[in-house]
Amino acid sequence: MAFHVEIQPQAYDDLDLIAGYIKDRSSFATAEKWFNGIMDQIATLEAMPERCPIASESEDLGQQVRVLLYGRKNRTYRVFFGVKQTSPSHGVVSVYHVRHWARKPLTNEELEELMDDQENRETGDD
Repeated sequence: MAFHVEIQPQAYDDLDLIAGYIKDRSSFATAEKWFNGIMDQIATLEAMPERCPIASESEDLGQQVRVLLYGRKNRTYRVFFGVKQTSPSHGVVSVYHVRHWARKPLTNEELEELMDDQENRETGDD
């Protein structure tokens, strides 16, 4: 394990809302399977998080935000995260946000706000 993965509160909220939606539309078992699956996929970011492409939403931010895809066909979710390296093979992966692929893309402002919220928590500037 070279990278430490941190899931930010907004991302946990997103995961909770999505799992609740799946439970309401299907069953608890289906929602639990989805939640465990996406958490397992997020955990893979411990190794080589830069294998994931840079999110098009981050082009104008001056900071790279990457995106991990989870799911198949019309059930794909986009996991937005940043990588802060402490050495070439070590660092912290911060998961900012999770959303269904069919939703409109994040705006630069929304993405920047998610990143600022996480940075403010790190520095204690809440």
